[in-house]
Amino acid sequence: MISRRSWLGTTAAGLAGLACETGLAKSIPPPLTCGVAIGTYGLQSKPLPEALQFISDTGFDATEITVFKGMTGEPSALGKKARKEIRKLLDGEKLRLTALMAHVQPSKDDAKQAAATDELKRDIELARDLNPVAPPLIQTVLGGGKDWDAAKEMFRDRLANWMQICADQKVLFCVKPHRGSALSRPEHAVWLLEQLGESDWMRICYDYSHFAFREPSMTIAETVKTALPLTAYVAVKDTVQLDGGKTTFKLVGEGGNWDTSEIVKAFHKGGYRGDFCCEVSSAIWRGEPNYDAEAATKLCYENLTAAFEKAGVPRG
Repeated sequence: MISRRSWLGTTAAGLAGLACETGLAKSIPPPLTCGVAIGTYGLQSKPLPEALQFISDTGFDATEITVFKGMTGEPSALGKKARKEIRKLLDGEKLRLTALMAHVQPSKDDAKQAAATDELKRDIELARDLNPVAPPLIQTVLGGGKDWDAAKEMFRDRLANWMQICADQKVLFCVKPHRGSALSRPEHAVWLLEQLGESDWMRICYDYSHFAFREPSMTIAETVKTALPLTAYVAVKDTVQLDGGKTTFKLVGEGGNWDTSEIVKAFHKGGYRGDFCCEVSSAIWRGEPNYDAEAATKLCYENLTAAFEKAGVPRG
């Protein structure tokens, strides 16, 4: 049986490797549903099992575990026993582990690149330990400063090896355009993946909060159209503009500058059948003195669920 993961993205090619292995790609139609998810990034005040339990109790379909250094999901903090317990918890709660939020960034410096590659391998090992049958994808921003032209060839050259590692381990790797990184626009990610040969194991994580209030401007319709064919994961949060033109992030549905249901509807209409994951930015959980992790999680659920209902997209 093909897992729901096999239909991520907009076509069966999203994970063609897995589909071909089963031989059932043509006989089983893609699901009609998308999932409502949230990551553990904004729940760092809770031990990881407690955070996952709270996410499940709140009503989410899926979750993302933050795995970079110092976080509760850091691979070095999770021994074999802890990994088995987390897997048992996820299975028991029927909470889908959709992604690992990583912080692996390529570098022109050989020593830094080697260290990042080792970190990626540890993240892949964790992904496979937590779900050997359908490992969660790994998503990251690439860093590299803010000059796309200066960084793009380095990204291409360094990610070629990572793409092969992910293909060998059958773990999907997603690059996320980020307003503070060199790769900051959907077309940048498309260029990179095309240069790498559009592997079935490297895709895009779309997050409109990084495209709002940018020059030249980027609309939801334009960015979805560009990213959709290569998107395997969607993160959601809001952006607001401050005095002086600076921006900061808010919880999904809290900013009021766009309608998240438009994003949900556009991706679903285009064939996307993955999850939409609420991200609670560190600008919120670290930067707001009165931050309440449980209240934020519940508000994200309410707002994203409302967006699904408005978009007419079934959950699953």
